[in-house]
Amino acid sequence: MPESTIDVGLLYSTLNRKRETQESSWRDLAKDLEISPSTFTRMAQGQRPDVDTFATLLRWLQMDVDKFTVSTTQQPDSSDEPLLAVSSMLRSSKRLSTKDAEALDNIFAAAYKSIVKEEH
Repeated sequence: MPESTIDVGLLYSTLNRKRETQESSWRDLAKDLEISPSTFTRMAQGQRPDVDTFATLLRWLQMDVDKFTVSTTQQPDSSDEPLLAVSSMLRSSKRLSTKDAEALDNIFAAAYKSIVKEEH
């Protein structure tokens, strides 16, 4: 069994958020990226894209692979899921520079971790 796998749900939701902000349909996005529209249907059902399609999607999102991979040997920390989702959204925003997205991501992460720590 591989030690890492793609978090298809996070990838799909991040793609969907960026697609919505660009007011594009799934079909139009597939055409622009030169991939099959059924890829998105399969991803919505939890199936992983092939490696070339995954690379294409990462390039379009302008995000690193480590944002969408999870360990299969370690139990995921569900308390970090909101951090990953917000980070993905900030970093895929066309309205923010990379530096600004990173700064907001750091601020949100610090606030979130502080609040979660206080609750436990």
